[in-house]
Order: sequence, then structure tokens, then C-alpha cells
Amino acid sequence: MIQQAITILDDLIREKRSRENRTESLLKDPSTRSGDGWYMCVPPCFNEALDIRRTERVKNGKKRLVWTQGSWFSFKRGDTVYDTADAYKVWSEALKSINLCVQIKSGYNAGPSERASERFSGSVTFSILTPDKARSKLVERTEHTMSQDDFVRFLIAGPCEELQSKISSFEE
Repeated sequence: MIQQAITILDDLIREKRSRENRTESLLKDPSTRSGDGWYMCVPPCFNEALDIRRTERVKNGKKRLVWTQGSWFSFKRGDTVYDTADAYKVWSEALKSINLCVQIKSGYNAGPSERASERFSGSVTFSILTPDKARSKLVERTEHTMSQDDFVRFLIAGPCEELQSKISSFEE
């Protein structure tokens, strides 16, 4: 399922879609806490940031709302994503399971630019947090900046080599 999501992401980025040009091929199931096998747990509250939304479509002469996918990624300041769905349990229990947390410090939306032949890949700066040795709190370890497009790829498939080496250096 990860490869399918990456293929959809690559198509979304390559095709320079307008806001109206949306696909029914979704990066993830909009009702689940995470993508099937994604590296990070991305609950439905981030559907908007992933540009997953209900769109009116006409099928067989009938109007209905269907889930559609666009390429206007918009993670913003304050968004926090964990590597496990267990992060949403009681905090003392959650800390036993969390290995990685990313917290967005700033973000600029991604999407097609004014000229339809180009794409603005946006930007996102985030802190990387990991548990302390006692697993009593999360500690900010470093900050990283990448495009919104690459951030979505990270959520799906995990960190690039450079970021992985940073993350690995914090493991105790």
C-alpha cells in the first residue's frame, strides 16, 4: 500500500492539477487513523492538509459526494504527527509507544503555481521530537525544512537518508 500511495503522490505532483481537477485515487483512506502501512500515523483530522475532501460528482445522472484527492498540501504551524496511533491514548501510556513526533513550526502551501505548467512545492519547517530515556516526555532534538511534497512523502515512506541519519543519532 505504501508503493500505491507513493505512485499517487508522484502523479499528483507531476500532473500540475488545478483545484477543480481532482482524482478519486486517494493517498489514504480518509476515515482511518493512518495510511495503510504509512511511516507516520496521520489521522483524519489531517485530510484537509493532505487535500483529501468530499467533492460532488455526477454518476449515472445522480449527484453524490465522493472522496477526492488534490495536490494542494497545507500542513501548518502547530500540526503534530506521531509515528503511532497509540499517541492518542492517555499521555503516560502513549509515551511508552511513541518513538518519533514531528511538530510543524511553519508551512507554505503546495500546489500548482499561477502558470499551470509549473508547481509550487511549498515548504514546511518542523521539529523532530523523541522520548527522553525515562519516556516521561518528548524532547525536541532538531529542526528540519523540506517541501510540502517531500513532507507528504516522508509521512508515507519515512525519512530520506539525510533526515534518517539525524533521527538515528537521537536513538538511545
